[in-house]
Amino acid sequence: MEMFQDMFRRFPLLPVAAGLSVLLAGSAAARPSAAPARPAAAPAAAVSTGQPVSAYDFSPLPVTSGTVAHYLPTPAGDVDGLILTDGTEILCSHELGLAIAGLVKPGDRVSVSGLRGRTLPIVRAYAVDGPRGRRIEDAGAVSVRLPTPTSGPDIVVDGTVRAPLYSLHGQLIGAVMQDYSAIYLTAAEAARLAAWLQPGRPLYAVGNGSTGALGTAIDARDIGPSAGQTMRVAPPDAPMPGAFPGSAAYDEIPGASAHP
Repeated sequence: MEMFQDMFRRFPLLPVAAGLSVLLAGSAAARPSAAPARPAAAPAAAVSTGQPVSAYDFSPLPVTSGTVAHYLPTPAGDVDGLILTDGTEILCSHELGLAIAGLVKPGDRVSVSGLRGRTLPIVRAYAVDGPRGRRIEDAGAVSVRLPTPTSGPDIVVDGTVRAPLYSLHGQLIGAVMQDYSAIYLTAAEAARLAAWLQPGRPLYAVGNGSTGALGTAIDARDIGPSAGQTMRVAPPDAPMPGAFPGSAAYDEIPGASAHP
């Protein structure tokens, strides 16, 4: 007993500290245990739009907005782009063109993310936003382009040139007429006949192609300022010169059978 009294004289705060420790211990025991942590919520699944999405970010690309005047049809019956009311040609990959007719129609407002031509009124489209919140992107998929029909009656396009027609790479390849029919030429023929393909020039052409709800387009075989002033040109899908593949003469090498 004397030992405890001596200890309390030397350390007068010891009883207080001891009491405080007991109080804290009791308080901790009385506190209800914390509820177990909830597991982290799984990330929300991306909403599918039903269209392929590119792995690339197109947001840094310039955006061109305008009203669709018409599709740019192809001789095979599909679409390679749009022409806006201000004359800008929106040029698409074949894959993007396959989807664009289901996204917009003439008279709709569109916003196009793509590369603008340096001097030409063209845009190489990588993404197109339609008027109803839908978007299509060039996802880099590869599909088979339909061949131009080579049978059936010729299609005649006759009228006035609205604008030169350009390829995805900015080459002159024909003309868009006032009624939005499209006349296609090879790049070499278009360069040679460039004076005929300027806005306001009369133009007459005959060739194979397609005509339908998406428009009229031909691979020109004969072309000129009028029906009486035409010249024959090689159509863009013309077969290579020489024997037809699979024929008896196809495997023959010219000069191989000749003897000195």
